[in-house]
Amino acid sequence: MNSIPTLANSEEQTATTGKGWKPELDTAPLYLQVARHIENKINNGDYPVGSLLPTENELAEALGVSRQTVRQAIGTLRNKGRLSARKGVGTRVEAGFNPERTRFIAHSRSELFEIAAETEFVIAFKEEISAQGRLAVDLGCRPGRKFFHMGGIRYPTNRSKPFSWNEVYVDARLSAAVKDIDIARSAIFHYIEQYTGEKIQEIEQDIKPMTLTEDIAARLGAKTGDLALVVTRRYYGSGRRLLEYAFQVLPAERFTYTTTLRAEN
Repeated sequence: MNSIPTLANSEEQTATTGKGWKPELDTAPLYLQVARHIENKINNGDYPVGSLLPTENELAEALGVSRQTVRQAIGTLRNKGRLSARKGVGTRVEAGFNPERTRFIAHSRSELFEIAAETEFVIAFKEEISAQGRLAVDLGCRPGRKFFHMGGIRYPTNRSKPFSWNEVYVDARLSAAVKDIDIARSAIFHYIEQYTGEKIQEIEQDIKPMTLTEDIAARLGAKTGDLALVVTRRYYGSGRRLLEYAFQVLPAERFTYTTTLRAEN
């Protein structure tokens, strides 16, 4: 049986309580922090590829979290191909994840959290703008509405080749939720939810092809005119109030779009 390293030794920890740890403020949900911790241990060789992971109960006790949290974390890593489960055998460590070609298009709200937890949004600029012309049309708002605008590159956590160029427009009345962030390690809408106490009710996602402009290609180390996708998301609060508008541009060779189809019962 592998020894179980506690999160008291994790670089992500900020404070400890007993055997576990106190989650960071303004960061990913607890199960994603646990998933990231387990994956770090896999990458470090503490849980070698081909070995069996400790049981859910053992991990929960060692990390000071609930079994349900561990179960969600394991499910996340199974979806990424880092773990596999076989009835009567246990949960096996796999080598299936490639951080250079991870999926980057979310199918659900929880997957947006997962993507953000696996990457870092390094913010290059911040400004308050007034939506006019085409921007007002894209945002679906009246001309003159104020937004807090941020842009930068999203990297894998090892800061290797950039994944995407990202721009975000947040309702100016909520700018305090994000204006002091220089590197976002969680979804921007998560910071907004923490600030307002209100859960995002709806997320619209559009995916369209494009060719890279000279400016974005230079930022991403790609070639002008290369194929890419632009993924646009609109985040709505209660009453369908637009709280955030964001888009990301992904060069074609840096993402994989995967859909799983299951048989109906």
